[in-house]
Amino acid sequence: MSRNVLERVLWQLSVERPAKERFREDPEGFLSRFDLTDEEKAMVLNFDVKAMQELGVNAMLTMGFWQEMAPNRSMRLYKEKLGATDEQTAGFSAALKGSN
Repeated sequence: MSRNVLERVLWQLSVERPAKERFREDPEGFLSRFDLTDEEKAMVLNFDVKAMQELGVNAMLTMGFWQEMAPNRSMRLYKEKLGATDEQTAGFSAALKGSN
């Protein structure tokens, strides 16, 4: 697993317009340029921000990726994907430390 490569992918998808366009047109083709495992590619394709954070990916990068690229950019849904409780979805946090 390469946390650094995942972080580079998420950074590009958060800030680089050409990368966003390539990913939207051909997500798997875009990801093929990076040295990612099949599991890591699946995390990106499925917007599995919890699994990425569990690997140590920076929470601000997962949040930026979500806000820019997720089909449903709801922050409530983002926090639910991280395993947030109803109480936790009411506040702001890029990561939920200690939640299962």
